[in-house]
Amino acid sequence: MTQPLSLSALLEESKRLTSHLTSAEIPTVKRGIDLLESESRKLVARSARDGRPLDPRAQAMLASAGVDTDELANNSASAALLSAFELLQPAYDANVASFLSQQQEQSIINAIEESELSTLDDFDRNMAAHMNHVWEDTQRRLFEELGQFQGAASSATAAFVSSGGAHAYSAPAIRVTATTHPRLDRYAQVVRDLNDARVPAAVRSVAPQFNLLGALETATAESSLELKSKQISQIWRILSHYSSGPDSVVAGACSYLEETFVEHVDRLVAQYPHDANVGGIPSVHRKVQGYLRVLFGRLGRVPAFLEVFNDDAIWAHMFTLYRCGHKQDLLRYALDMEDIITDSDPGFVAYLKAFLDGSLARAGIGSDVPVSPSSLEDPYKAALYKAIGRGNVPKKATAEAIQTTEDYMWAGLVLIRDADSISASSGHPRSTLEALQTLIVKYGAAHFDPSGNSPLLYLRVLLLCGLFEDAAEYLLQIDRFQIEGVHMAVLLAYFGLLSVPSLVYSRAMVQYARALADDGADESAVHYLLLLTLPSSEMHDECVRALTKLLYERRDYARLLGDIQADGTRRRGFLEHYLPLLGISTPEQFAQTIMRKLADRSRDEGRLADAVLLYNLAERYNTVLNVLCRQLGEALYQTGIEAVSEVEGVARAVLEHYQQREHIARVLDERAVSTCSTLLAVTEFVASHSRGAYEEALELIASTQLLPLDGDVVASASQHAERVRTLDDSITRNFSLVLLTAMDTLSRIYAGLRESPFLDAIKQAKMQDLRRKARGLMVFSGMIQFRMPPETYAKLNRLDVFMN
Repeated sequence: MTQPLSLSALLEESKRLTSHLTSAEIPTVKRGIDLLESESRKLVARSARDGRPLDPRAQAMLASAGVDTDELANNSASAALLSAFELLQPAYDANVASFLSQQQEQSIINAIEESELSTLDDFDRNMAAHMNHVWEDTQRRLFEELGQFQGAASSATAAFVSSGGAHAYSAPAIRVTATTHPRLDRYAQVVRDLNDARVPAAVRSVAPQFNLLGALETATAESSLELKSKQISQIWRILSHYSSGPDSVVAGACSYLEETFVEHVDRLVAQYPHDANVGGIPSVHRKVQGYLRVLFGRLGRVPAFLEVFNDDAIWAHMFTLYRCGHKQDLLRYALDMEDIITDSDPGFVAYLKAFLDGSLARAGIGSDVPVSPSSLEDPYKAALYKAIGRGNVPKKATAEAIQTTEDYMWAGLVLIRDADSISASSGHPRSTLEALQTLIVKYGAAHFDPSGNSPLLYLRVLLLCGLFEDAAEYLLQIDRFQIEGVHMAVLLAYFGLLSVPSLVYSRAMVQYARALADDGADESAVHYLLLLTLPSSEMHDECVRALTKLLYERRDYARLLGDIQADGTRRRGFLEHYLPLLGISTPEQFAQTIMRKLADRSRDEGRLADAVLLYNLAERYNTVLNVLCRQLGEALYQTGIEAVSEVEGVARAVLEHYQQREHIARVLDERAVSTCSTLLAVTEFVASHSRGAYEEALELIASTQLLPLDGDVVASASQHAERVRTLDDSITRNFSLVLLTAMDTLSRIYAGLRESPFLDAIKQAKMQDLRRKARGLMVFSGMIQFRMPPETYAKLNRLDVFMN
C-alpha cells in the first residue's frame, strides 16, 4: 500500500512537472508558502487596525483642530506598518502581458541606442576620412607651390626611373630681386613676342613661326655681364641641334660635339701658329697635322707607341678627322695611306669605306676582328676602332685619346648613332641611349664637377644624352641660373623635347609667374602661365586653373579681364587677346570658363564688389541681383543695419544702372528685381527706425506690402501669410527683424500720442488705428510663427499688451 506524500514532496513533484518548460528570460510564477504568508500578514494587520477603537480624547483634540479622524483612519489603514522593517524578498510579477510589453519596450530602446552609437561611429569615421582628404589636398597644393612636391612621374620619366636612373631634385622657390630685373625684362619680352606669335597660329591650328632660339640667344648675350658667364650661350647652341624634335637628339648631340671640336682645333692652331706651321690657307689635313704638332709638342715629342709615317701619326690623324666629323676626308686619307695601313690591318680600308657608306651588312664585311694589346698599342687606333665598331676594344686602350668629358660623350653617342650598322656587321648587342642615360645619372653631378666650380658641365652632359627633364630641374636648382632654367624649359617645350604633361615644366612656369606677380608684374605673370599650353593643348585645363588662381589673388580684374564703361560699352581686358591659347573661342566660353569661376569663388568668400564686377562682365545680370539680395539679407540677419550701408549702396547703384539700360532691363528677372527692391526698402525702413524717424519708417514698411498694415488688417493677415511662402529666402529669414521693428515702430508712435497733453478725436482715432495695426501684426505673426524664433513671438506679445 502506497504511503501518502507530504506537502513538501507534493511541491517538489509539481516543480518537476514544469521543469522542461522553464525559460531563463521568463520569470516563474510562484504562489508558494512565502507568498501565502505575506498575504496573511497583510490581512491580519488590516483586521487589527479595523478592530481597535480610537481614543475619545485624541479624537476630540483632533476634531477641535479641524481634522477629520474618520478619513484619516481610513487612509492610514492601507499602510502595512508591521512589515515595514522586515527583510523583504522580491515579488515576481506573474502578468505575462506586462512582462512582454516591458521586454518589447526595452528592445526598442536598445535598438535606438545601438543605432545612435553606430551613427556616431560612422560620422566620426567619415569626418576623419574627410579631414584627411582635405589635409592631403592642402598639403599637395602647398608643396606644389613651394616646389617640393614629388608627384607621379610622366611615362617617359617613369620608364627612365625603372631602368635604374632614379633620382629626385627639390628645386628651391624662384626668387626675383632688384638685380635680376634687367634680365627679367629681356626674357619677358621674348615670351610676350612668342605668345603674340602663337595666337594667330592657334586660331589656324598650325605651328607658330617664331625664332625662339635666336631671341633667347640675344637676351642671354645682353645679360652675359650680369651672369658673369658665357656658358649659357653654349646651352642654346646645344639645343639648336635638337630643333627637329626628339628623334634628332643623338645625331644633333654628335654634330654639336664635332663642331665644338673643330673650333677647339682651330683655336689651338691659331694660338700656337709657329708650332702648328699650317701655312697661309691650310687644308683640313694641314690643320689636323698642325693640331697634332701642337698637342704632341706639349709632351716634348711624339709618343713612341704611335704609328708614324713621314712624321705623321697616321691613326691619330684619322681619329682626329673622324672626331671633327670629316668623314669623307677620313676616307680619302685612308685610301691615300692604304699601303701603310694594310701592314697592320689589311681589311681596315675596305671596312671603313663600307662603314661610311652604310653598306657593311650588304657587303658582308664583319667587324668582329680579333684585337690584342700589341695590335692596339696606339690609343688613337683603338679609339677609332671603338668609334666605328671594329673589334671588341677594351676601354683602357683608348684612355690617351678619350680624355675630356666631351670626348667621352662623343665616343658613346657615335656608337648609338651608328648602332644599326655596327650591330648588323658584328652581331653584338646594339648600344642604346637609355643605357647611356642610366650610366650618366648613376655618375651624378659630383662625378663631372667634383669641385663645384663648373655646375653647367653636368647640365651639358644631361642635354647631350637627352635627359631634358632632369636638365631643366637641375638648372632650376642653381640660384644663379634659375631664370635661365625657366627659359631653357620653355625652349625644350617649344621643340617638343619634354614629356606631356611635365611636372618640372608646369611647376617652373607657375612658380616663376607667382614670383613675377609678387613683384608687381601681373601681365608678365599671365604670359608665363599661358606657356603652360605650349607643350600640348592637353594642358588647357591646367592653364585655366593657374590663371584663375592668379587672377583671384591679384584682383586686378578691370585691367586683365575688362570693364564696363560709364556709357555701357565693354572695354576688352588684357587676357582676351590670348584666349585662343586657352582653347577659348567665344565670349560666352570665356565667361563660363574663367569669369564664372572667379565670380562664384568671390561670392562664396564674401568679396561682394569682385563678385558683382565679374558677374557683370559675364553679363549674368540676374545673378548679380541675386548675389546682392543674398548679401543684403545676410547683412541684415547677422549684423543689423550697422553693416548694411556698403552692400545697400552697391545694390542701389547696380539696380538703378540696370533699369536705366534698356538692353539689360529686358533680360532682368522680375522676381530678382522685386526682391532687390523690397530688401532695399526694408533696409531703409530699419535705418529710419534706428534714427527715430518712426512715421517715415511706417510708410516705408507699408509700401513693401510685406505686412498687413492697410485696410482690414486682421482679414488680410491670412493673405499676407500665404504670400510669405513665395518670397525669397533673403527676405523671409529677416521676418523676425521686420516684425519686431514694425511693432516697435507702432508702439513708439502710440506712446508718443498717449503721452501727448491734448488727446483730441483725431489723435484718439490714430491711436485706435495703431492698435488695429498691432492686432493685425499679432494675427499675422501667429500664422507664420513657425518661421521665427520663439522669443520673437514673446516680444511681440509684450508690445501688443502695451498698446491694447
